[in-house]
Amino acid sequence: MEEKKILYTKDPYKELLIFASENKCEVDELDFRLLSFSTSYTYDNQEWIKVNEKELKIFEENEKFLIHDLSIEQEYKIEIYFKKFARIPTFEVSLHVNELCTLLKASVRASEAIIFHDKLALELLEAIYKAMIKEKYLLGFRIFDFKKQIIDFNTKVKEKQKFDFEVEFEVCKGVNPQEPTNEEIKYHYLENLKKHNDVMNRNYVAPIGKDEVAIERIKPKEGSDGKDLRFKILKALPPKTNKEKVICSDNFEVKEDDESIKYIAKKDGFIIQKKSIYEIENYLEFNKVDFKSTGSIWAGFDKQVIIVIKNTNSLEDAIGSRITVEAQELEVTGNMAQDSVLRGKKVILKGNMHHKSTIIGQKVEVNILRGYCEAEEVFAETLENGSIKAKKVNIKKAVGGEIIADEIYIQELGGNCLCSAKSLIRVEKIQGSGNKLVIQDLKAFDKEKSGEEILLHIEELKKEQENLVKEIEETKHTIHVSKDSVRILQQKVKELMSAKRAIPQAYKITIKDFNQKIENLNILANKIETLKEEEKANIEKLKKIQDELLKSKIINKSGKWMDLNEVKFVLLNPRKELSYHPRNDEMIECFELEKIDAEDGLSVYEIRSIGNYKEEAK
Repeated sequence: MEEKKILYTKDPYKELLIFASENKCEVDELDFRLLSFSTSYTYDNQEWIKVNEKELKIFEENEKFLIHDLSIEQEYKIEIYFKKFARIPTFEVSLHVNELCTLLKASVRASEAIIFHDKLALELLEAIYKAMIKEKYLLGFRIFDFKKQIIDFNTKVKEKQKFDFEVEFEVCKGVNPQEPTNEEIKYHYLENLKKHNDVMNRNYVAPIGKDEVAIERIKPKEGSDGKDLRFKILKALPPKTNKEKVICSDNFEVKEDDESIKYIAKKDGFIIQKKSIYEIENYLEFNKVDFKSTGSIWAGFDKQVIIVIKNTNSLEDAIGSRITVEAQELEVTGNMAQDSVLRGKKVILKGNMHHKSTIIGQKVEVNILRGYCEAEEVFAETLENGSIKAKKVNIKKAVGGEIIADEIYIQELGGNCLCSAKSLIRVEKIQGSGNKLVIQDLKAFDKEKSGEEILLHIEELKKEQENLVKEIEETKHTIHVSKDSVRILQQKVKELMSAKRAIPQAYKITIKDFNQKIENLNILANKIETLKEEEKANIEKLKKIQDELLKSKIINKSGKWMDLNEVKFVLLNPRKELSYHPRNDEMIECFELEKIDAEDGLSVYEIRSIGNYKEEAK
């Protein structure tokens, strides 16, 4: 009976059967070691070329692997032995491939914990290769970084000093078939609407900008075949075609290349279809805009689109509930329902606003303003408990509401209005009480911080400086308390260095910490100086704002007042509010701030009232 046998074969498992038969034993008693392997390949079964494992990397190039008549064979040098005479590593290896058999993975776990040793990685690699031979996969073929994975595994086990977990390796890869490019029509102008997270949007109007790609026909392209790990050719599917026609007007430029045909807008507007021809329009007219008829309309704030909505039926709204209409110019005749929004550079509303509706624009004209309006310039026939935020506001009649603006002009002021302006509040006549006319720096749109925001920032800067001063005092105290002991340590360090003896780590840490505290003192002092400079700069900004407030005015052109109205100026530096409650028997046409320089060098601010005020001609 042979105890072992070394031989060359193309089928090691067949050789185990032969060896068992010759030695009259069971196959289960036998196993083999993989000593080496060699590989030969040919094209069209012509000349066979023998390569070593390193040279197999040429087939990691897809072009060489995908050649249809490629054939490869491997021969293995093995040693057959009886299991009872050898130590057998307890690896459990399972191979699995993906659906197309283009990716082979090996899962490996130890039947019992294996202590790390120098040849563990080689034994693992052999165990995986033996499993591959049994399943008839080529060894060392298109393995890419498989061996690096083995090295990483070995490093991990070396750290743990044992292998007692499951690990998975990507062993080798074939080539998946490349999907074809299907003929497809992309409506890019409709994609623009998806950025609006509006459930009421139904794509009724799709905006387009000049030079934007509106529609694109993607040309069909063939895919490419793949090959699996058993050398089966994986055919690519043919591309799908799209018979839909795209016909555009002269308002589109057509550009074609190998990839696609692009239809590019020559002007701003929105896209519609007229008798199956795509067209760019700039003007739209509706009877009403609601969810049932159109849905929200996002025609673009900066696109040259004009939308006109006319609905004179008092029983229904021109703009439905929860609807948004956006265009460069909007003209609406009719009413706005709850939670509706108008957005445009120029917005005209000849009707009423619901108190929960909104208008956003640059120049806005409204009949009756009950909701919220934000614009550069606002003109309103009547303000009824609405809110306005603008640079310039011009209102014929105000009955309740809130206005924040740079300049406010009101012809007839009823009652219960809060008007906050940066430079001017001008009223023709006041006919109600409960009004507050306030001059203060509340910027509506400017990027610069408002006076109130600057004040808060200055307070934050002061608090930060106070905290730094405390930190400096604490650091100075620590340095003072510990300086003598640190000086002794420094002397001991010098002595140890002279004697060429090791310096205790605790000495080094203590001295380093002491020196760090001294350095921190300078850093903290520099921080305080920087904060002081920033505080000074912000105080200067406040002074400039305050100087502007001195030019501000509250004008009541009629000079007549009702009781229970209030005039207020909010100062920033010093922070102070000055109020005045005019009586109905007073004749005051103008209020302004007056700065009085006192003998002690301080300035005092007072409200100055002018009975007969002559406005400067603009």
